[in-house]
Amino acid sequence: MTLTPWAPSTPTALVAGRGLPGVALGFVAVFVLAVLSVHFAPPDSDVATWWPAAGVGSAMVVLSPPRHWPALLAGILVVTAVANAFEGRSPGIAALFGLANAAESLVLALVLGAGRSPRSPLVPMRGPEDLPRVLVAIVAGAMTAGTLVACTVTVALEGSFAVTWTNVTAAHGAATLLILPLVLMLGDPQARLSDDPRVLQVVQVVATLGAFALVHHSGQSLPLAFLPLPLLVWGAQVLSPRALALEALAAGLIVTALATSGGGPFGSDADISARVRDALVQLDLVVIALVSLPLALNVSQRRAALREAVAVGETYRRSMTESVIGTLLLRPTDGGLQVLDLNEPAGDLLGVRRAALLERDWAEVLGPHGGLVVDAALEMTAGRRSGWEHELWLATEPPRCVRLALSWVPDTSSGDLVVAQLVDLTEQRVAQRSLEKELRFNAALLDATTGTSIIATDRDGLATYVNRGTRRLLGYAPSDLVGRRHLVDLYDADELRERAAETEHGAPVAGDWTLVGADGRRLRVNVNVTPLRDAGGELLGYLQVSEDVTERALAQETLRAALEKERRAVEELERLDRSKSDFLATVSHELRTPMTSIMGFNEILASEVVGPVNDRQREVLRRGSRAGQRLLGLIENILTMSRAESLAQSAHHQPLDLGALLVRVVEGTEPLAEAGLTADLSLPSGDPVRVLGDAAQLERALVNVVSNALKFTPGDGEVRIRMETDGGGQEGAAGDAGWAVVTVEDTGIGIPLEEQGRLFERFFRASSAVHASIPGTGLGLAIVRTIVQAHAGTVTVVSQPGDGTTVRISLPRLPAR
Repeated sequence: MTLTPWAPSTPTALVAGRGLPGVALGFVAVFVLAVLSVHFAPPDSDVATWWPAAGVGSAMVVLSPPRHWPALLAGILVVTAVANAFEGRSPGIAALFGLANAAESLVLALVLGAGRSPRSPLVPMRGPEDLPRVLVAIVAGAMTAGTLVACTVTVALEGSFAVTWTNVTAAHGAATLLILPLVLMLGDPQARLSDDPRVLQVVQVVATLGAFALVHHSGQSLPLAFLPLPLLVWGAQVLSPRALALEALAAGLIVTALATSGGGPFGSDADISARVRDALVQLDLVVIALVSLPLALNVSQRRAALREAVAVGETYRRSMTESVIGTLLLRPTDGGLQVLDLNEPAGDLLGVRRAALLERDWAEVLGPHGGLVVDAALEMTAGRRSGWEHELWLATEPPRCVRLALSWVPDTSSGDLVVAQLVDLTEQRVAQRSLEKELRFNAALLDATTGTSIIATDRDGLATYVNRGTRRLLGYAPSDLVGRRHLVDLYDADELRERAAETEHGAPVAGDWTLVGADGRRLRVNVNVTPLRDAGGELLGYLQVSEDVTERALAQETLRAALEKERRAVEELERLDRSKSDFLATVSHELRTPMTSIMGFNEILASEVVGPVNDRQREVLRRGSRAGQRLLGLIENILTMSRAESLAQSAHHQPLDLGALLVRVVEGTEPLAEAGLTADLSLPSGDPVRVLGDAAQLERALVNVVSNALKFTPGDGEVRIRMETDGGGQEGAAGDAGWAVVTVEDTGIGIPLEEQGRLFERFFRASSAVHASIPGTGLGLAIVRTIVQAHAGTVTVVSQPGDGTTVRISLPRLPAR
């Protein structure tokens, strides 16, 4: 019998809820078991020897939310009272016995469910730490039933309180101890786990139950009740906890039935009274439960921990293998670092094949840097530093500059380990050296320009650089101006006031002006003051170039040369900025690996492998998964766009089934749709439609189109996806086989007509999407067009504002095989 926590939140669940069939079946089981227990009770006893109805009734209560307990407890009272009356007990006695059973279930449920919210189902029994809580609840419930039944027997039937209390408490406790743990394991996936073959499990169950039957059969009187216990211990090793609990229940039924019929060491000895026999049977049932259940829970917990450890290790190994950053796993040895593993980027940076590095001392590969790296690793393992970073040039061909970062991972299964990460900085450093050389050349050139005065200032006009030409022209040494004088201090003050309209921030912009030299001489020079700004437009300072009018021609030529060098320097800076953009793409790629791990752990939490999840937590996990899917899509778009120019060169084209690819795309984008919205996919019948292309790139393009349709379509709209074939012959090359056309139609918000011409521009977002506050980067369709064009295909978009959008992708089709 399987009971599940009831989902409806109103009392009508008792009448029409989905838990009604289980409840009805439970009451039937309670009635049948109660009738059988009363029927087979000893003739000289006012109570039954064993009361399995207590375990079933208590399980019904603890598996249900507390708001349903009143109805369930009333049902247990009525059913057990009717069962007692059915077997000949007076209505009053039967009603009091029914009250005792209901009170037992209530006390057990209160103790077992202490601390949970009124709407939460009971947490299943997952480990040995949960067993004491279950035992205390069972004992409390059994003692409650024993007390109420003993009081009834003492007052109404003039029986012995002590004898009745002992018999009832033992009978109820032993029965519940075998039934309740099994019920608590029904909803726990971990309780179904077992690593042993099914044949071995069947052999174990048959051997154990056969041993119990052999020891307790009617022709066996030797005191061998202990003999099957080692088989239960064996069962804890090969069976799942739920299967072992079921086996223990079956063993208890065998012991009870055979002992009651006079078999085994408890029932065959005529010197043992019925009361002693019942006590021994109940004690044997308790021993069966306490021998099997704790060991089974321990073994199950160890299995689950081992699976989780293996999964985490595999995830880490896959993350290292798929990382674009060179990574090595090292073990410190005497005077060296042994290479345990490395990924492909690390081998490429080191210029050595992976197989040639494994188990070798990495210090030998690093050459002159080996000693420095080994010393840093030994300092980390000694606890004197937590990490280490250094930039070095590797003696590869050609030489490569890398940033090496070491981190210490102590106390792993392989001992203390050191993780080394290598980031390739060769391109940046080569560009930086070239730029520095160019800047030194420009500085030397400017300083050598003795016929022109060049003065650089900060944003306040204070001089920061003065060339030699300033000294020749004005008589000022660099030490006289740098950090001491402002640019306007060099001009004739009266002329500045007269020509204020030709100045900016108090300084001339361009033209012929009068400067005052260090000796008071007044010079007529042509000046050009240029604001210096960074890439973001922030003002950095000013550059003033001054020349004697009489030497204008020579000065202009020199200035043009200097400005040309400056332009080249700016281009070099832009190239360096592109390198930084590439580095950003690399970092974005690295974000994908931990994000994938987070999504995986989110799915593990949602599947309740590591613990139960209530409805509110499951909704939070669902929203987190949806947000994670969007973030993964954003990261993927950034990565794809960063390498858009090289898509055609990097693609791995091979024949593929476009229909199967569309099915995967639709399944993968379903979490992005609003509630009630699904994508309707239509594929042509007959042979698969095959195209030549890169599966990963085409999937990226189709995901962008389908996810856009789902994202811009409300929950009451429609998204239709169909694939058709167009033209072509039966034989020949791909170009002769016609086209595979994928059409994605939606009834979403649409795109204004005047903006449709810019849909394939990078970072462009339609105003309808912006006004609707729908998140996005504007890269999706740009990526789609780049990928489709790299596959010799075309993509078109047709949209009507408010009526939806149709995107059509056409790809060359391969001929049918």
